[in-house]
Amino acid sequence: MFTIVQFSPTGNTAHIANLLSEHLNSNDVYALEHTAPETLVHSEHLVILFAIHAFNAPKTVMRFVKALPKNNFKKVSLIGVGCNDIWVNYGASKEIRKSLEEKSCQIVVDEIIAMPLTFIMSFPEDVINAQLEKAHNITQIIASNILNGVVSDKQIPFKSHLLSLIGKIEPAAARFFGLELHAKKSCNQCGLCVRECPEGNIHLKANGKIRFGFKCIMCMRCIYNCPQKAIAPRISKFIPIKKGYSIDRYVSKNSQNKVERLTT
Repeated sequence: MFTIVQFSPTGNTAHIANLLSEHLNSNDVYALEHTAPETLVHSEHLVILFAIHAFNAPKTVMRFVKALPKNNFKKVSLIGVGCNDIWVNYGASKEIRKSLEEKSCQIVVDEIIAMPLTFIMSFPEDVINAQLEKAHNITQIIASNILNGVVSDKQIPFKSHLLSLIGKIEPAAARFFGLELHAKKSCNQCGLCVRECPEGNIHLKANGKIRFGFKCIMCMRCIYNCPQKAIAPRISKFIPIKKGYSIDRYVSKNSQNKVERLTT
């Protein structure tokens, strides 16, 4: 009945997608960047979850949505995942909506879920714990709305439209960020970054060295997922969180804290 696709550079969106699949009793969860739109199992309702980049949906997501065959899904729900759920991100889904409506899809749920920040700085632990608890509760509410066909009544204010337009500058900056990435001597050429780059921007050269191209979307996946922690920017060293980012670590801590509160 439900097909779920998610674009999750650093794990936040995948975490929400897995929670949602449990609530919807659906095992069909696909990584968007590794899925050809025409191969998706046909169902009545498609749910797209995506990380929000600079107040917009990343081009990886837009490319996927535009390639979706017309009439494959009658209903579509959209869930954007960003570092906050206030007005600054309200315009993130507008281009996706436009493309889907051109395919005669009915948009049911269009919501935003806040999760921990994944670049420049990490939120304090208490803020992260509160975010996770709220995100889990909202995911359950969204699942209920999807099951009951409750249509979102989200209005996009002018200031959100304006911020979305300003955010379109970010992809150009991301390209240059990609060019300054390099692999340190600790790189063992495992190829994980090559396989997992959503834009195919990383290549393994004949001499065994990693080469970064001009298609980066600054998703941070290669930096945080590298087993050797070997990938870093040469100049913009302030952008990645110094100790890295792992949603699994935060979820584990959050669960442990809950157990401790219950047993004390």
